[in-house]
Amino acid sequence: MQWDEGPYFQSRRLAIYKEYAEKLVAQGKAFYDTDTEGRKAIRFRMQDGITELNDLIRGTITFDTSLIEDFVILKADGFPAYNFACTVDDADMGITHIIRGDDHISNTPKQIALYNALGFKIPEFAHIPMILGEDGSRLSKRHGATSVTEYRDKGYLPQALVNFLALLGWSPGNDQEILSIQEMIEKFTLKRVNKTSAQFNTTKLDWMNGQYIKNTPVEQLTPEVRRFFEKSDIDITGISSEWLTNLIQLYHERFKTFQDLLNQTRFFFVDIPEYDRAAGEKFLQKEGMTDLLREVYSAVLSVEDFNKEKLEDSLRALTVKTGVGFSKLAQPIRVAITGKSVSAGLFETMELLGKEKTLKRLDYTIKNLSEKQKAIKIEKAGEACSQD
Repeated sequence: MQWDEGPYFQSRRLAIYKEYAEKLVAQGKAFYDTDTEGRKAIRFRMQDGITELNDLIRGTITFDTSLIEDFVILKADGFPAYNFACTVDDADMGITHIIRGDDHISNTPKQIALYNALGFKIPEFAHIPMILGEDGSRLSKRHGATSVTEYRDKGYLPQALVNFLALLGWSPGNDQEILSIQEMIEKFTLKRVNKTSAQFNTTKLDWMNGQYIKNTPVEQLTPEVRRFFEKSDIDITGISSEWLTNLIQLYHERFKTFQDLLNQTRFFFVDIPEYDRAAGEKFLQKEGMTDLLREVYSAVLSVEDFNKEKLEDSLRALTVKTGVGFSKLAQPIRVAITGKSVSAGLFETMELLGKEKTLKRLDYTIKNLSEKQKAIKIEKAGEACSQD
C-alpha cells in the first residue's frame, strides 16, 4: 500500500476526541467517572446484547457484550483510550477496511458499539493470523531481529524482505514465490489469506534473499555492498567500485546475504588472514610442503601480467615440473592465501588479492611452516635423547 496523506498525530487531535466524547455524555451513552484523586475520565456505557461480526477472513464471530464492562474512552489527562481513538480516527478519515492481527478481535465489539453510538458507518473487518516464531510461539524479540532496519543491517535486500513478508499467511495460489511488488498488488486478495498462523522461517528468508541477489545485476549490488561493508567496520578506503564489483561477481552465486559475503571475503581486507587450524593441519603440515610452497612463491613471483590466465599458466606449468597433481597443489595455496580450505576460484582470488598480498601470505606461510617443522625436529630429538 502507498500512502497519499499524513502522517497524523493523535496528540494534535485531542480537541476532536474531546468533542465526540462529550457528545456521547450529552446523549447519555457515556458518563464522567471521577477517581479518588478527583480526576475525571469519561467511560462508555456498554449495552448488553449480542454483537455479530462478519469477518472477511474468519466469517461470523459472535460476542456477548454483557461480559464487557463500561470502559474508559477519554482519560483524565485528555488523551483518548485506544479503542476510542482508532474508532474516531478511522471514521473521520473514511477508512473502509480494517485489516489487522487477530489479537485485536477482542477489541472489535467495543469498537462496533462506538461506531453505532456515534452514528458512524461500520467498516469491513479482516483479522489476519499472527506470525509465529520458528518454535511455534508468538513472534517476539527473542526470535531475532524485529525491525526493518535490523534486517537491513544484517544484509537483506528490501525487496526480498517485502516478498517474504507478503507470503506469510497468503499466497497467489500458483506456488509462485518470487513476486514483484506490482505482481503482489495485482494478485492479492483477502480470500487467499490463511486462517492459520504462519511461521517466520529464517531459512526461507535467506533462500529468498539469495534468489534476489542472484537476479540483481552486480553493478546494482555494488553500492549496497559498499555501504554494508563500511557499516561493518571494513576498511575499503581506496578500493574502487570496479574492484568491488569484480569481488561481488566472483561470489555472486555463493552468498545469500551481504553478511554471508563479508564472512566469505573478509580475508581480502586484512593484512594476514586468520588461519583455520583444521585446514592448516590437513593441507600445510605435510612432508615437503615448505619446499613445494617455495616453488609456488617463485612461480607467482615470475608472473608479470598478474591475471588469472597467466597465473593458471604458471602454476599448471609448475605441476608438470614438480610432478604434483594440481589438486594437491591448489589446496595448500588456497589455505596459505585465504586461511581457509574453501573459497571462490583460486586464480580469480589471487588476481583480486593482488601480487603483493599473495606473495606476502605465501612467504608468511613458508616461514611459519619452517619454524614449526624445526620445533617438531627439536621435540623429536629431545624425545630420542631422553630414551637413550
